[in-house]
Amino acid sequence: MDDKLSVNKQNLKDALSFKEPDKVPVGIEVAMWPYTYSNTRYDQVRDNPKVATETYVKFLDDISIDYMWGPTGVTKPIDAFLSLGSDSFLMGSDGNSIVHAQTNEIPMEEWEYEDFIKDPRYYWREVLLRKRIPAFQHDYEKAYQSFLEALVAYRPVYETNKRISAELTQRGIYPLSSNGPHYSVPLDTFFDQVRGMKNTLLDLRRRPEVVKRACDRIFEIDMQKMKEKPSDYIGKDDLFCGITVYHSACFLNAKQFDEMFMYYLKKGFMEFFEAGVHMFVKGEGKFIHTLNRFRELPRGAMVIMLEEDDPFECYKEIGDWATLATGISADLLKYGTKQQCIDYVKKCFDTFAPGGGFIFMQDRPLMGVKDANIDNLIAVYEFANEYGKK
Repeated sequence: MDDKLSVNKQNLKDALSFKEPDKVPVGIEVAMWPYTYSNTRYDQVRDNPKVATETYVKFLDDISIDYMWGPTGVTKPIDAFLSLGSDSFLMGSDGNSIVHAQTNEIPMEEWEYEDFIKDPRYYWREVLLRKRIPAFQHDYEKAYQSFLEALVAYRPVYETNKRISAELTQRGIYPLSSNGPHYSVPLDTFFDQVRGMKNTLLDLRRRPEVVKRACDRIFEIDMQKMKEKPSDYIGKDDLFCGITVYHSACFLNAKQFDEMFMYYLKKGFMEFFEAGVHMFVKGEGKFIHTLNRFRELPRGAMVIMLEEDDPFECYKEIGDWATLATGISADLLKYGTKQQCIDYVKKCFDTFAPGGGFIFMQDRPLMGVKDANIDNLIAVYEFANEYGKK
């Protein structure tokens, strides 16, 4: 399927460069939902990568897509975590969904800020990891044995995801963010992995200066670790697209967004954008108040996946400067009629597609059996694939 893959890649390249593609790229975001679509429980096939792959890709027989924006397949190796005594990630009661149980994780304490700032690597490795992974609290031999067991538990997930990736390539589905830098803004790293959501948001109000110092240290380490360089992309005629995520951004006011998101994005990646690299933003929550900040970056640099904001209002705000990844709401897919869904998709195409800068996808990942009316979903993707052609 090299020809189809090349065509889909070219259409994405054109759309992200504000050129009208021969066909508006059509994508989808799914977590563990494909197993639900196949009437299968992941917990019943997880030890068999061949069957786990076959059931995962079955939905693609009915729903045609051109791209997926990010990681595909099994979202977390829960058995590997369990082998280490960690309950950070758990299987949902449906046997499919994998839940990040952040409330089960021991966060960095308020009084540990200076220890973290002094040496984040040491704190992560020798303090926080030991807090959160019970197996690493034992002596070396026992901890090492648990680590080996976790590797064995991880192998089926690795093999399944490798097979799924190969199957998507065979079907000509382009992995949008596979050829560019992946980046977690420091506050998101701190928010997700260190201090936790509640504590970080409280600290931003009570002691923003120390949060900023911690984020500066994370940024410093991130830049040291990054393998990609702007020079890798200069003068090359290809599609380069990385990825970042809005985890904490939807909780920030405009001033905080400038200091805790845009500052690091511009400092770390402006040269990448000037070299022609795009960055896909997986949006979460409401963030229309932040969109005009992206005008500080080169036109076309950002590909913004919308979630709760009205896409038509977002288009007025930034549609001439950044590509929008939108087109249908999960609520409409679930509760609307087939005609209501198609009418909405048509309006999106008619508004956003002329002149490029638009790729189609839904606003939230499909996760459970009740997340979408299947008849609506199939009808929407049939319409989008046909209506998006020149």
